Amino acid sequence: MLEELTRVAERIGRLIVEDDFPETIRPEELRRAVLDYPSRGGKRLRPALVMWSCGACGGAIEKSLYAAAAIEVLHTWTLVHDDIIDDDSMRRGQPTTHCRFASLYSEAAEGASVSPFIAGRNMAILCGDLQQAWANALLLKSHEAGVPSEVVLALSRRMQEFANRDLITGEAIDTLMPLRDIATVTTEEALEMYTLKTGVLLRFAVECGALIAYGDNNFSRREVCALGEFATAAGVAFQLRDDYLGIFGEEKSFGKALGSDLRSAKPTVLLVTALSRLQSPDREELLGLLRRAVYRDDDIAKAQGLIRKSGAEEAALQLEQEMCAKSRAALSVLPESQYRGYLFDFIDYLISRKK
Repeated sequence: MLEELTRVAERIGRLIVEDDFPETIRPEELRRAVLDYPSRGGKRLRPALVMWSCGACGGAIEKSLYAAAAIEVLHTWTLVHDDIIDDDSMRRGQPTTHCRFASLYSEAAEGASVSPFIAGRNMAILCGDLQQAWANALLLKSHEAGVPSEVVLALSRRMQEFANRDLITGEAIDTLMPLRDIATVTTEEALEMYTLKTGVLLRFAVECGALIAYGDNNFSRREVCALGEFATAAGVAFQLRDDYLGIFGEEKSFGKALGSDLRSAKPTVLLVTALSRLQSPDREELLGLLRRAVYRDDDIAKAQGLIRKSGAEEAALQLEQEMCAKSRAALSVLPESQYRGYLFDFIDYLISRKK
């Protein structure tokens, strides 16, 4: 699968870099920023799901390339805005968009009416807005690849009424949860947020591939629904793994600093479960490790020890396995093919990845 994923990444990377949408964006630093995250590479998992789902449903994957690129660019605007919300400084081992802008504007004229930080944040917001527009433009270009107009229109509508709306809803829930007493957040609430924030985009990706393959707009087709169930469960597993790596991963491999969830007191399944199981004084010690401005190695080690002691690490890993099993079961309705095999391999990759 990894070799095929590399080929997908190369094709989508070329399509994105060669697309003409960003050409007229001004000022120049904004144009470069719009291209930045999509050009950094990344795993290209979402485009791969579009293409492999298309192939698994008997379609010509060439027809799905623009939709695959659209999903990747759509994903990048969520990352740009998410980095602002989480105040993250690193993404894929490089400065985040708002931090890069702030650094660029650090030598602003003395007495300027806005700080470089605020200007950088504002420009990053605009960058994400343009990436969302770009994603829409790429999806509409699917007609040029031979996708029927009614399918393109149905997918474009689905992007707005399902992917964008529900994904932003999930982001809003994620943003507001830290305002609550973390002890009042339930595992079910955290899982709902994972489904909206992560599962929705993966589901839309496989729906795009399937409908392009079938050449119609029947979202109720058995195979389309099964792929949706596969992707939703895989999305939850993906987020569980992401949260796990944010605490227990290796910073060099993960690509950003460990402890960001601790700093924002984000109610991840890992943290919610740990706090619900720990007794005093361990519970108070873990609570005391939240919302710190800086995390030293020993702070991370203390949090790791307390989460392990509570059994939350084991519980989260078990839930991850259950989601993967559910995801695998959904694929049984599809005929055997190399592309269905890639989808199975994708599930295995989710639970073994280091970044």
